[in-house]
Amino acid sequence: MNKTSIPFVGLHAHSVAGSIFDGLGFPSEHMDFAYKNGMDALALTDHGNMNGLAHQVLHAQKMQAEGKDFKPIFGCEAYFIPSVTEWRKEYDKIMQDKKAARAAKKEETSGATVEDEEASKKASRNILNRRRHLVLLAQNQTGLNNLFKIISESYHSENFYRYPRVDFDLLEKYGEGIIASSACLGGVYAGCYWEHREAGTDAVLKAMRGLTERFVSILGDRWYGELQWNNIPEQHELNNYIIQVCKEFNVDLI
Repeated sequence: MNKTSIPFVGLHAHSVAGSIFDGLGFPSEHMDFAYKNGMDALALTDHGNMNGLAHQVLHAQKMQAEGKDFKPIFGCEAYFIPSVTEWRKEYDKIMQDKKAARAAKKEETSGATVEDEEASKKASRNILNRRRHLVLLAQNQTGLNNLFKIISESYHSENFYRYPRVDFDLLEKYGEGIIASSACLGGVYAGCYWEHREAGTDAVLKAMRGLTERFVSILGDRWYGELQWNNIPEQHELNNYIIQVCKEFNVDLI
């Protein structure tokens, strides 16, 4: 294990166990790499599922037996929309058009969630496919139990079309013990950015403030703004918005 004076824990990661075409390596490889580089914990947040959890548990036991003190953090990067009820109304309207319904049904059934990263990084004109990313982490056993319930219900027929969906109602129902963050360029704050940036800064900030108020009302200090660093110009614009809004609401950044 390489010693480091900088405490760091990765809270957003994708593995091949649960993030098809968007993951790298098995959970055990993530954990070994993190430990070798000075970390003592790591979250796994695969898209829409927790299929890697058993890998995490078993490998953590193996590491413990080898004298390696390492904590697996259980999580998921969920697909979020504000209201499944309102989305379902739009879905039912479209399904009344027989031609549109046939086209939609061809894409409805999926044995696994395959992330379309580019589609999530834009203002979606297709109501049926609309969703944003939301990182959910289990804070404790209650949170883990609730996370299981959130994911299970996201796959119920009323929530599912190509992707399992989570909304504010589910978070209010099962939010205890859940930590959440705003995710990436396909995330919930990013949705405000993509949908309102042509209208200008004030419009983006207004949307982000409204979203922040709702998440804070449900999760309190367990809601975090997530910053990411890459070479995409829009990412840095989004980061600046997130920093400003989270400062206004006294929300911590990760």
